[in-house]
Amino acid sequence: MNEIPPHDAMFLLDQQKCVVNDFDASGWILDIGGGGEGVIGRLKGSNVIAIDIRRDELVEAPAGPLKLIMDATDLQFLDHTFDTVTAFFSLMYFNHDTRPQVFHEVHRVLTSGGKFHLWDVTIPPPTDPSKRVFAVPLTIHLPHETIQTGYGVTWQHREQTLDDYLQLAQETGLKVVSQETTEHLFYIEFKK
Repeated sequence: MNEIPPHDAMFLLDQQKCVVNDFDASGWILDIGGGGEGVIGRLKGSNVIAIDIRRDELVEAPAGPLKLIMDATDLQFLDHTFDTVTAFFSLMYFNHDTRPQVFHEVHRVLTSGGKFHLWDVTIPPPTDPSKRVFAVPLTIHLPHETIQTGYGVTWQHREQTLDDYLQLAQETGLKVVSQETTEHLFYIEFKK
């Protein structure tokens, strides 16, 4: 397990609320970073293939999905395998230079007309060198349960905005179907 940094080393957002509505999906759903709370696995159960680079995160995730240790920058699936790919608060763990490769891989494994659902948080550039970790406490509302959790990352090279992902989608050939934003959180649905 990761060591929790001292509170004074964290930049902590106020408690945030994320509503995750059920969505239509046929066939297998590839969930990038599906370990930990396993939010998409809780929502879609055995239809999910949850991948995570960390074994301990997959072990911690609730039962239901097929769990595979895999790096999202090098997906070990054939082209056009999935109608649906998801990333729930997982791209924040990738550095700027690796996010384009994740989008390339998502585009590659999606079928024509396939959807990519992305939930994440805006991470501003660090302004205080004593704050090494950016953290967001989160209440997740699923149709049949509520989860209290939080996500935190080493702040350096983790800045991200909604516009960053819209630009990556355009560069990769994904089209925006819909988007929702709050002050700090965003959700985007893309289509290949």
